[in-house]
Amino acid sequence: MFTIAVRYSSVRKCVAMAAVVSVFMVASAFARTAVKQYEVELVVTEGKKSVETDAVLSITETSFKVEPDKKSFKSSAREFAYTNLKTADYSFSKKPMLSGGGAVATAILLGVFVVPFLFMKKKNHWMSLQTEKEFVVIKLGDRNHRQIVAEFETHGVKVNTVNEESKKKGE
Repeated sequence: MFTIAVRYSSVRKCVAMAAVVSVFMVASAFARTAVKQYEVELVVTEGKKSVETDAVLSITETSFKVEPDKKSFKSSAREFAYTNLKTADYSFSKKPMLSGGGAVATAILLGVFVVPFLFMKKKNHWMSLQTEKEFVVIKLGDRNHRQIVAEFETHGVKVNTVNEESKKKGE
């Protein structure tokens, strides 16, 4: 009877100690400096063409890294310190959901019900980051573009937003 109480007491102490240690680990500086990762697309050159490939943007306290998923593009991985960035530009482009010929064919086949879809446009979000000698162009996701821009700004990088009006004015 006495040995069961002693074992129960020591098990309770171990569980309590594990709970206290886990709470301190979560609240520690180690947990706050964890790497944040975002799914993006990296623009790489393949011969004479530019190709978009899936990549992971990893953001740390002092630097960021863009690493392609495909092994054939691993040489295109880039890592920059925030202090080395000269320019950071964010822009977006709009393109029709359906191409001209595809829209006409769809309208003929499906009739009047497809008319609202002919006027819908899809936004592509882009970010170009440049140091003195290197650069990287990434296509951001529809759901994470605001978070990524905010991440760069919280690390002291001024992100310039390039829109159609500033392109026309030559800014």
